[in-house]
Amino acid sequence: MEVSIYELLAAARESAKSDYIKGDSILCEKRFHPDTHYMVEMELLENDNRLGEKGNYIRKFLSEPEYLPILQKQEKHLIKIKRQAIVQKGNLRYIPPPDRPNRRRERDLL
Repeated sequence: MEVSIYELLAAARESAKSDYIKGDSILCEKRFHPDTHYMVEMELLENDNRLGEKGNYIRKFLSEPEYLPILQKQEKHLIKIKRQAIVQKGNLRYIPPPDRPNRRRERDLL
């Protein structure tokens, strides 16, 4: 298993109980489950009964069916995906977060 310096720092913050990210731990069991395909770190822009309160920063390890509703929440401006990765045998391969279509259009107009 490869572990990046970012992951080591995140694990150190979590063990010192100084991590501001709620949800799944960076080295949790769920990360290594065969059905887990994505890791998403997101900021809640609205209160959500399942995820938490507005302003929370949350990390989730997700299967394919769990990932699609997260993308829909991003499209509806309920969350902002800050960082995401594809999980392969427990290793994280970071990918760019999806852009909001409205912001891309606004940038093009300027």
